[in-house]
Amino acid sequence: MENKDITVDSVEKGRGVYEVGFHIVPIVAEADLGIRVTAIRDVIEAAGGSMISDEYPKHMELSYPMTKIAANKRALHHSAYFGWMKFEVEASGARDINTKLKADDLILRYIIVKTVRENTMVPKKVLQQKRGDEPKVEEKVEDKPVLTEAEIDKTIEDLVIS
Repeated sequence: MENKDITVDSVEKGRGVYEVGFHIVPIVAEADLGIRVTAIRDVIEAAGGSMISDEYPKHMELSYPMTKIAANKRALHHSAYFGWMKFEVEASGARDINTKLKADDLILRYIIVKTVRENTMVPKKVLQQKRGDEPKVEEKVEDKPVLTEAEIDKTIEDLVIS
């Protein structure tokens, strides 16, 4: 795979819909979590963004420990608060958001991706079960185009904002 640096400016000019997923360090007290979420929202709005939807951060155990260096001290974290926000902003505003989130010492990790306005969450299907029968899962077989590895890599590069 070819290594390219993708900038927000090279992805698109004009307003676009983006989503930021973030981990807040666990040293933030739950009572102060709302302040951190408001600070992230303020960064988005200061860059000219308008909120579409969000999910308040929830405490979770991380799959692997992450290190955060803040004030010249290295801290290892095994848990974090994870939340996300979907917003619409100019491409240059997305770059500003990226810069400000990178400088925030209380954000353990984040990612900004270009997305669509529609809700992409898939609702859980309710399985109906007859008496004595095993639950059946209905499957739809659709002809989907097969993508090459290069096409998949290009699609991922188009979606991820660095």
